[in-house]
Amino acid sequence: MPALAQRLGRHYTLLALAFPMILANISQPLLGLVDTAVLGHLGAPEYLAGTAVGAFLISQLYWLCGFFRQSMTGLSAQSKGASQQSKQFTGYWDDLTRALLFAISVGLLLVALQSPILHVLQGFTDLPPLAATSLATYFDIRIMNAPVALLNLVTIGYLVGQHRTKAVLLLQVGINCLNILLNLIFVYGFALGVAGVAYATVIAEWIMLLWSLYWILKHTQQLTTKHWVTAPKNKLSWCIYVLRTTELLSPTALKMGAFKRILSLNRDLFFRSLLLQFCLAFLTYQGARFGVEAAAVNAILMQFFILIALGLDGIAYAIEAMIGESHGETNDPTTISVALWRDIKISLLWSSIVGVITMIKMAIGYGFFVSMLTNQESVLSAAQPYYWVMVVLPFLAHWCYCLDGVYIGFTRGDVMRNSMFISAVVGFFGTYLVFGYLFAFTNMTLWMALLGLQTTRGLTLGWHLYRMPKASD
Repeated sequence: MPALAQRLGRHYTLLALAFPMILANISQPLLGLVDTAVLGHLGAPEYLAGTAVGAFLISQLYWLCGFFRQSMTGLSAQSKGASQQSKQFTGYWDDLTRALLFAISVGLLLVALQSPILHVLQGFTDLPPLAATSLATYFDIRIMNAPVALLNLVTIGYLVGQHRTKAVLLLQVGINCLNILLNLIFVYGFALGVAGVAYATVIAEWIMLLWSLYWILKHTQQLTTKHWVTAPKNKLSWCIYVLRTTELLSPTALKMGAFKRILSLNRDLFFRSLLLQFCLAFLTYQGARFGVEAAAVNAILMQFFILIALGLDGIAYAIEAMIGESHGETNDPTTISVALWRDIKISLLWSSIVGVITMIKMAIGYGFFVSMLTNQESVLSAAQPYYWVMVVLPFLAHWCYCLDGVYIGFTRGDVMRNSMFISAVVGFFGTYLVFGYLFAFTNMTLWMALLGLQTTRGLTLGWHLYRMPKASD
């Protein structure tokens, strides 16, 4: 019975972590919809066109920097597991401090490269003067706040790793609502136009950073005062106590050698993200070459892909936190303990359930979802052959999302990087070339390649996990 109760407890832990993250992820597209609606009513389509291009570039830059969130989640969860095992908190903020400093450095680099990046972007676009001005205005304001945006990735990753997903849900939903309110005030109240939309996001990012740092301090105080007999309970006194004793930072926290682990982990995760983004960009731009109708269909299908990814990411975040904690508790990081293997199997089970539920929803509602996004008969007709692609995609993709979560918990960015390289070369471009030469190079071939990419990612990560030594062997 104790073993059964323990297993059920781990099921509950995963679901308690996953549910807030799924809700937080689903809330994200709402902000983009409001931005579009606000800009779409400014009187000239150039405002919307230019800002949309600028927002796309900013989102892609920050998406490529998503390794800050991923690496911090794994490191934070491992630190949590290790401290629970040892009841020691010296060095508890080491990884967080190094990640914050690294994020500031990369953010300042993006600020320094502001003009070259904008120049390259404008070279790829052929926008009319008003749209080009809107693009430059929006981009310049947003990129100047890059250090804060990247710091938010770190703090969110830290909170997820500490199992504070309810706090993350409150943060993201609250900040999105604030952003929407500021949009309306700045654009309609102060007539700031495109700049108002950008300033609203900048202010929201600052408040999010301050709020997340407050949550980190609050959580750490609650955690440490259980074990530090001499630590005061008052928040201000506790902060002064920590600064005076530096118990949360080890003596080697800021030495150059200590940065090696986090730099190599972030490097591997960055190259993984770059490869994935290259495949998705190839699908988008190559699809546009097949005509306006194919481009319209791809725009709709990519919205489905993003929504599927957001749902699967929610369960993946929970897996990262739970696996990282279990991995941090073990004394042998090269071997999968019995408890860790139990958590991996629980993760695979619930990821499969989410994948199947999403697949059923897509099978039942595909036609309705498409009709919600367009009323053009030609596009509706052209989207029908992709029904089966969208139906099987959630089930084929959930494996790689789940196993990504496992390996982020392991902080094995090298395995994820190698898996993505094989999947991009063999799974994506290999599938595209084989199906293209056997049948024809069409838009459907691109989506077959995407299925190949997701399937190969799951297979390569699964094979590596299968070969890892286990304590029960």
